[in-house]
Amino acid sequence: MPAERPILLPPRPWNWFMWVAATLLGVFLILSDLRQLDGLHLPEARLLIGRDFLNVWSGGTLALTGQLERLYDFQAYMDWQAGLFGPLEMLNYSYPPHSLFLAIPFALFPYPVALALWTGLGAIFFAWAARPYIPAGLSPWLALLTPAAIVNIWVGHYGFVIGGLWLLFFAQLRHAPVRAGLVAGLLTLKPHLGLLIALTLVHRRAFRAIGAALAVTLGLIGLSGLAFGFDLWPTWLTDTSALQTRIMTAEGEKFYFFMMTSAYVALREGPYWLPLTAQTLFAGSALYLVWRARDCSVHQLAFITATATALITPYIFNYDLTVCCLGFAILLYGQWHALHRNERIILWMAFAAPLLVMAWNLIAPIALLAGLVVQIRCYTGTSYADLLLPAPLKRRWIDNPVPTS
Repeated sequence: MPAERPILLPPRPWNWFMWVAATLLGVFLILSDLRQLDGLHLPEARLLIGRDFLNVWSGGTLALTGQLERLYDFQAYMDWQAGLFGPLEMLNYSYPPHSLFLAIPFALFPYPVALALWTGLGAIFFAWAARPYIPAGLSPWLALLTPAAIVNIWVGHYGFVIGGLWLLFFAQLRHAPVRAGLVAGLLTLKPHLGLLIALTLVHRRAFRAIGAALAVTLGLIGLSGLAFGFDLWPTWLTDTSALQTRIMTAEGEKFYFFMMTSAYVALREGPYWLPLTAQTLFAGSALYLVWRARDCSVHQLAFITATATALITPYIFNYDLTVCCLGFAILLYGQWHALHRNERIILWMAFAAPLLVMAWNLIAPIALLAGLVVQIRCYTGTSYADLLLPAPLKRRWIDNPVPTS
């Protein structure tokens, strides 16, 4: 979305202070890992440098060495990693079998080289995919310095890959629907994040894109079956899904809970009905808001749907928020002088949510939902009353207020 003119940034040094304050905790996380580094090991965390990247490298290595029977067998997978690196904190390979096509090239290299390539290439890809969305006056490289991006670098996850594909999908949707569909098929690397991608295609009647997405998805399933065995798919669908559920509902304080941004996780220790009710309310609110914004431009929808996905999905982590985090930064900086003070605060909180969640879980879904409301209000130009109240309620409570004596 090319900018027509340079944006008016917040006055210095306030603009840099906001950015640094939002990302500071992420920098400390990286420095903490470097401080405890012993070879490849992080002794305090009982992990390797790059943390979750070990899953990518392990999956590719198991495929290359013909040991895929270990891939979705949690105990066998952990035992294999322990045999190479010593006892480690719990890790599991939760990605569908066709993700191995991405993992295998990195397993061709020693672990530290593979980690450097994964981080560097992923960062370049995400910054390149973000370029059409960045207004004049902001560098595309700032896309790599958002709170979610820094967490993704720290934890070595898929945030740049999925985020880059997400941005590419929406950039192509209007003018090249077949290419957009091809990208949507690749986004099945994390299929649970794709609900609003599918709904966007259906709403816009992008049948060519839907056909291309289905073709890519079925092709990847078929090719992965031929390459790695079709028995991996039912195992992934059953065993891995059950394991992910146990991970999300585990009792006690687990470190990974501090990285999960859903209302369900934030309220997991309350009565059994509380997290379910809260997740339903947040998800329903997000779906309603997306529906109100359904006719926004595809570039705006890229950020709206990314934020809504973070609210709808109970199993989501802060490193998955690279796109929605970037969207809040662009809106906050791009429309600074048109925003009210409270809107600036809300957008900053939403921008910082991937790291604020590590201080208090519940702040993330609240900040993201409030940020989504401001985001859609700015994109649509509607009032908050028009946006938040269904037409019948608005006519009753706003257009026809109760008379006072």
